[in-house]
Amino acid sequence: MSTGSSKPHKGSRVVNCDCGIRSRICISSRPWSKGRRFYGCSQLEENMCNFFQWYDKEEDSENVEDLKDELEMLIIEIRKIKIENKELKELVRSLKAKSAKRRNETLFYKLAFFTSWIVYVLVKFGL
Repeated sequence: MSTGSSKPHKGSRVVNCDCGIRSRICISSRPWSKGRRFYGCSQLEENMCNFFQWYDKEEDSENVEDLKDELEMLIIEIRKIKIENKELKELVRSLKAKSAKRRNETLFYKLAFFTSWIVYVLVKFGL
């Protein structure tokens, strides 16, 4: 039972509890049911009445389970995306390194070509 672990829900509607006192909708603050609504006796804090009933409809509980399943699927998807992101970052690093190597090779070949033309001109014209 969630006695002592609730706070009244503002603007809540009331129903009669087993002892005939009007109950109210409260919100649980217990870790395992935090935020879940329930009907509780107005005197629940004084333990005068043990009336307790979850406010949530059965379908709401099913929706919570569906949402938990969906959340787990999203967490798995996020993990996959993080792994893929890490792999893509490594690929980008590798491609940048290859690109820098190609630039250096291109510069070397341009310099070699230019030097060979200078040597050709010097040999051809006997300078």
